[in-house]
Amino acid sequence: MTDNSKSFPSRRDFIKFVVAGSIASGCPIDKALLAAPPSGAAPTANVEGEHFTICHEVRDGHDFVAPYATRKVDILIIGGGMAGLSAAYFLRGKDWLLLEKEAHFGGNAYQEEFAGQPYSTGAAYDFRGSPSDHLAKEIGLHLLPIDMPDPTIDNGVYTPDTWRSGLSQLPYSKQTVASFQKFADDILKLDPRKNILELDSKPFTEITKNYAPEVTKWWDAYGLSNWGAVTEDTTAFIGVVDAQYLIKGEDSTRVILPGGLGCISHKLVEVMTPKYGERMLAGATVVSVVPDAKEVRVTYIQEDRLTTVAAKLVIMCAPKFIASRLVTHLPDEQKLAMQRMRYAPVPMINMIFDKRFYDKGYDNWCPGNAFTDFIVADWTIRNQSGYHPKYEILTFYSTLREAQRYQLLQEADCKAFAAKVLTDFQQLLPEFHIDPIEIHLYRRGHAMMMAVPNQYTKNRVIASHPMDRIFFANSDSGGPESLTMEAVRISQAATEWANLTLAGNSTAAAATAQKALTAVTF
Repeated sequence: MTDNSKSFPSRRDFIKFVVAGSIASGCPIDKALLAAPPSGAAPTANVEGEHFTICHEVRDGHDFVAPYATRKVDILIIGGGMAGLSAAYFLRGKDWLLLEKEAHFGGNAYQEEFAGQPYSTGAAYDFRGSPSDHLAKEIGLHLLPIDMPDPTIDNGVYTPDTWRSGLSQLPYSKQTVASFQKFADDILKLDPRKNILELDSKPFTEITKNYAPEVTKWWDAYGLSNWGAVTEDTTAFIGVVDAQYLIKGEDSTRVILPGGLGCISHKLVEVMTPKYGERMLAGATVVSVVPDAKEVRVTYIQEDRLTTVAAKLVIMCAPKFIASRLVTHLPDEQKLAMQRMRYAPVPMINMIFDKRFYDKGYDNWCPGNAFTDFIVADWTIRNQSGYHPKYEILTFYSTLREAQRYQLLQEADCKAFAAKVLTDFQQLLPEFHIDPIEIHLYRRGHAMMMAVPNQYTKNRVIASHPMDRIFFANSDSGGPESLTMEAVRISQAATEWANLTLAGNSTAAAATAQKALTAVTF
């Protein structure tokens, strides 16, 4: 028999890869796109452009020669993610300008599509009654209930409803299963709000170390996906809060549409563009923010041209690691607090399959793999009458450790990582032995504020304190983890602060900011 195995490529060799997203470490500017090959071609990805020069100059403290201001506005919004878009929406009728460095709006809540089917590149779901859910309804979106507790897939076993009815079914030894149950029982005895300062000051491992290693392994996956940190880097406060949330079944309030929370940012752009499109500038990268007693001068670069705008107020909806490099005259303590904040690198991977094959669970936890969990993109609409999609799209959350951020810089490393995720997935269950037709990897070098000890109760409060004319309104001003509902809540407070400040009521503006930044919001 002749061995022709080396003469013909495997099916995997023809999987099409698409890699995109911002990656440069510490850079406020990055437009790196790796394009997919033409249909039917071999999977070679071409680098269209990685423009790091300007962002590296900002990172390294280069002083740009700012031109004189050629435009004046009352309120300038920096950052077109969910916080910035929400702020612009809440300020309808006011004099504002929105600047976004990317070619599109949405930030971490950005929706993509494949053959008309939306999928998420980040934020996965919302909660009924949250600020973002209310905003969605206001702009004409009705987020649908997920109505499915989280299962776990480990050791070749699918365990439904992990933390309520599924603990006894986990594929571990009797002693380990008993340890999971004891962990659940003990966690419910704690009062995280009463003991918030104590719990926030120590890592979650101070609690999980008392149980079987598999308990920590499970929470390592959950933590990386939800707040960017493994258990040893996680504040015990958020660990206890989220454990209680799952054990009590409070995840039953989750809602979403295909596209994840990108469905809201997508709809906001659609709603805002007809009337306010000229005020929403994409591809406009801010290089300096200079406040003084009367105004804030913001300089940005767009199409290689520097422009300065004089604003009465600025709502800074960019992450603190960017704000600390852009804003001058920051108090030393505040700048240090911003720089202490840690952010996790997140490659979001979507796999497109040409047939449907999985309907057991919406958000499926897979501890110990190159990815932490995967979701079914169209879960909340897939059973609607008349809905017959051609493709199955699964979204894989695969947060890296900080030291692994470099893996997102090169095309080859991104493709190798995506292939590892696929291999790990295919080994989970027999029905997963199937190749996708395309793999889309959306990379973000600093996607999530990490929920480390002392960040929520101490460091965040210092880092997020408003200046006289600047309100820091990114989701990392809220917490204790990066949530879209926090981005919307903080942006609402920012717009109230702005309106009160412009009206000359600085006392009420300060009270509004204080309330927004110190409230325990869950």
